[in-house]
Amino acid sequence: MVYKWFLLIYKLSYAVGVLGYLAIMFTMFGFNVFLRIKAEDSMDMGVVLLFYGLYYGVMGRDFAEICSDYMAATIGFYNRGGMPSRNLWGDICAVCGQKILVEVEEEGFIEDTYQLSCGHIFHEFCIRGWCIVGKKQTCPYCSEKVDLQRMMNNPWEKTHVLYARLLDWLRYLVAWQPIIIGIVHGINFSLGLE
Repeated sequence: MVYKWFLLIYKLSYAVGVLGYLAIMFTMFGFNVFLRIKAEDSMDMGVVLLFYGLYYGVMGRDFAEICSDYMAATIGFYNRGGMPSRNLWGDICAVCGQKILVEVEEEGFIEDTYQLSCGHIFHEFCIRGWCIVGKKQTCPYCSEKVDLQRMMNNPWEKTHVLYARLLDWLRYLVAWQPIIIGIVHGINFSLGLE
């Protein structure tokens, strides 16, 4: 359930960012004139939506990564620094700690499952949340690399992977921006180009 909420936040930030981008393009092509919206207002709305979509996307993914570590380490099948503290049985999901196959009479539904190349089986929402939202590209139990391209059967799902990479790139750009600016100013100062 936690990953479903993070996935919802992730999709909402994606939608807000796309709306902002479309509003900017809407203004660039002059369609704001047909709706009698001033170009400044339309552009401002687009930039604000794009900024908040990307901002909450980055923050949501970072918070999901922290929660992924904490939840999985609490369950015991995942340890950030080394070996898990519990053995994983074949019918247990290492992300959520629940049974893989639930009896229809017991819970009323059966969740879809996904098997990684290492042979471990997980609930589909759990492993997608672990890999895409929580930024973990390894098996939660044995730390083998997960092939995200194989996980995405539907070509429309690949946009989520691209958006995740954009958010990671944006986070690194913002984190390294003061250092980059300092280096550029240092080069300009040393060459006398102030």
